[in-house]
Amino acid sequence: MGADPRFFRRLDRLTAQDIAGQLGSGLAGDADSVADDVGAAGQAEPGELVFITSPVLPGALRSRAGIVIGPALKEPVSGLAAGMAYITHASPKAAFALIAPHILTPLSHTGSEPVSIDARIDPAASLAPGVVVGPGAVIEAGAIIGANAVIGPGVVVGEGTQIGAAAVIHCTLIGRDCRIGPCAVIGEAGFGIAPGPKGLVDLPHFGRVRIGNEVRVGANCTIDRGMFGDTVLRDRVRIDNLCHIAHNVDVGEDTLMAAFAGVSGSVNIGRGVQFGGRVGVVDHVTIGDGARLAASAAAAKDVPPGETWAGIPAQPIQKWLRELALMKKLNAAGRVDRKGKAGQEKNTPSGGPGED
Repeated sequence: MGADPRFFRRLDRLTAQDIAGQLGSGLAGDADSVADDVGAAGQAEPGELVFITSPVLPGALRSRAGIVIGPALKEPVSGLAAGMAYITHASPKAAFALIAPHILTPLSHTGSEPVSIDARIDPAASLAPGVVVGPGAVIEAGAIIGANAVIGPGVVVGEGTQIGAAAVIHCTLIGRDCRIGPCAVIGEAGFGIAPGPKGLVDLPHFGRVRIGNEVRVGANCTIDRGMFGDTVLRDRVRIDNLCHIAHNVDVGEDTLMAAFAGVSGSVNIGRGVQFGGRVGVVDHVTIGDGARLAASAAAAKDVPPGETWAGIPAQPIQKWLRELALMKKLNAAGRVDRKGKAGQEKNTPSGGPGED
């Protein structure tokens, strides 16, 4: 799936030869292959620029992708489909980050009027003073947009949804009867960084945020759009104030998160999951349906459905409680031992060899 044209504008069509020349890289396959979009390696389509980091070329890419940037391969680059090209680079992510902005760019709101004439705003919607609405945005009946909120180009705000004051929303599709708290920031680029030949490079994000129906997002939350594809909050999700959800996270129905939760990229969260305050989750793990993470838990691996985990790193709560009890016993024993040694030292007669 390529970038959504409601949010991104195509700038140029680059050939594999153009890209290899800009990068100073080797090229195999069709030098005239063209990329006018970007995509993830797992869902690449012809005409898309993608990157891989493994030295093994996935079989699916041989027949689907237009132009691939990747490391030197362990096997010869042969058998590529007609129209496909492979560009070799020592830092594929950084190379992609340098080239992709020449192909696509996020749409922006230009002009002097805060509400674009190209926006579609239902007469039954309400906009407070200072609201900015970008071109192509859709605000449906009964929606209420708070003072000084920014609704970016192409954003859809569903029927009856309320957006709090000073919220900033880009690259996002919001369902009906949602509540987005004041100063929430939804749809900005995620924290993707790659080391390049000249230092760190920010990775562009060409995905979206999709928010279902009856979702609640608290004040000062941040939800990043996907790098490719979507960050998803499904129906009836409840997010407390001051939470962060990174790119490409999928949050299942009826899940709730207490304040200060932080979810790293590409995490899959099932239905009915409960996060206590200050829970943290590392990237690319799965939290099963109905699982619970106690306050301050740090989930560093998959959490099975229905289980309650606690601790740093998180583990089944009964195991964590046993370890906590053992630590208390060891600490108490250490205090007793230290008191005994202190008493022995205090009762030792003074004087010794060489003393008067």
